[in-house]
Amino acid sequence: MSFLRPYIMDWGNEESDSLHLEYSYNGEHWYKLNGGHGVLLADHGHGRMKDPFFVKGEDGSFTLYAADAVDAAFVYTATTADFISYSEVSRVAASEVEVCRPEDVVVDITDAQLSALQAVFGKPEPVVVKSVEQPSVKVSAGEAVSLPERVSVLWSNGSTEELPVAWENVDAVPKEAGCYEVNGYVSEHLYQTPLIYHRADPFIYRHTDGYYYFTGSHTDDEHNLDGEYQYRYIIIRRAKTLDDLADEGGDYIERTVYTRAPLPGGESPHIWAPEIHYIDGKFYIYFTTVINENDLWSIRPHCLMCEGDPMTDEWVNKGPIAKTTQDNIAFTDFSLDHTVLQHNGELYLFWAEKHPVISDIYAAKMVNPWTIDSSRIAKIVSPDYNWEQHGFQVCEGPGFLHRNGRLFMTYSASGTDAFYCLGLLTIDENADLLEPSNWKKSPCPVFISCPENGQFGPGHNSFTTDEEGHDIFVFHSRQEERYLIDESYQPLYDAGRNACLTRLHWNPDGTPNFSVPAPVGPKQDVKIPVKAVVTVE
Repeated sequence: MSFLRPYIMDWGNEESDSLHLEYSYNGEHWYKLNGGHGVLLADHGHGRMKDPFFVKGEDGSFTLYAADAVDAAFVYTATTADFISYSEVSRVAASEVEVCRPEDVVVDITDAQLSALQAVFGKPEPVVVKSVEQPSVKVSAGEAVSLPERVSVLWSNGSTEELPVAWENVDAVPKEAGCYEVNGYVSEHLYQTPLIYHRADPFIYRHTDGYYYFTGSHTDDEHNLDGEYQYRYIIIRRAKTLDDLADEGGDYIERTVYTRAPLPGGESPHIWAPEIHYIDGKFYIYFTTVINENDLWSIRPHCLMCEGDPMTDEWVNKGPIAKTTQDNIAFTDFSLDHTVLQHNGELYLFWAEKHPVISDIYAAKMVNPWTIDSSRIAKIVSPDYNWEQHGFQVCEGPGFLHRNGRLFMTYSASGTDAFYCLGLLTIDENADLLEPSNWKKSPCPVFISCPENGQFGPGHNSFTTDEEGHDIFVFHSRQEERYLIDESYQPLYDAGRNACLTRLHWNPDGTPNFSVPAPVGPKQDVKIPVKAVVTVE
């Protein structure tokens, strides 16, 4: 048995004053469904609810009741059997409703009902160690004890993994007959969080030279919220380990490879979302900036190239990304967040573009690393769900993983406040990437804010691997909960988007599990106890 609780955000608008749902296993820790967005809008009357609650009927269905947030003389009602779809949605006079709102609005739901809800609205839970194998060995009296170097760990998402174990008191096992316990531990590594401050849209590339190369959108904390000083540089940071990329306690070198002065009037040139790629023996940095100094929002994709050492040799500006034909939609309006995908011997460019107010993600093949084949352009994803439309209708920042016979494309959605989040698309590795119908879209966000860990508005990610080969998820987030509803808030020029890392897990069905943003704090190796039973015969 689990628990479900209705609520509203209470911002005084239709988006916030709609039906929201959160669930719990114990009535203490609650997880927001649908990325914290509403699951049922009040389409009648003023379109705003307050004080929602459910009443269970004799047939097992539930009736939703919610007061009209503007006119207390009316009540919204609806019927549901699964909390996903609602029927008989209406607005009636409060005098016609004989039921009173209970003090406790929590309702009991079955595990099957919760699983169905999570399939549609997400499962925003941390992936944690659920159990660890307890080895059992037998030795003869006087024989040295040999315990396994690795043990099996079961994660809470149902996946298993062999992890190295450190045994602490194996040498203290008596030599005489008996049954003894040996203590040990496996470790879960947590990176310093944030890892790098004032770098949004973080990108980490692990090269064949063994180094990690980091770059991201550069903001200046000393001039926070001042557009003149934001997004003027492309800086590469290099280190031997992921931990060494950290601002604090890291061991890295940096190089500024591109600089641009403020635009006339002191406006930012908007150098955004740089990514470093290695293609056919050369390094490339893909980034956006304005193409017209008199138009702050004339943002278009650009490219830099380096034929040698990226930390010492020359970077050549190839200019705006070119196209083979001009009679197409590519780069004709606000265009940004482009990434290059090398797949099945082909080179693809994916980018976000706005026409005229909706930001969609497009794709095309490339004839070289700075030119697309614009004879065929595909619109891959549009902001269809309400969690993609908070503040602005946005899909942007594509990132790719190729695993288990599939390509997974993450993307960021909504305005860049605490509701910023990640969506996911999936496609068979052998399918035509430029056929939109081949892509399957998740109905819910896969990575959202986690107030318990002090992380808000996570998004615009990339992927790398750690020194052991585990997939690592790179993203930016804020450590302050702010929303666009605050008219004084300027998220674009807020230097509070910081680069973070966390382990990416894999579900038993071969799909990625992003867990939740890692807790803010220093790097550490969390020790998880292991016990072995040694029988001396």
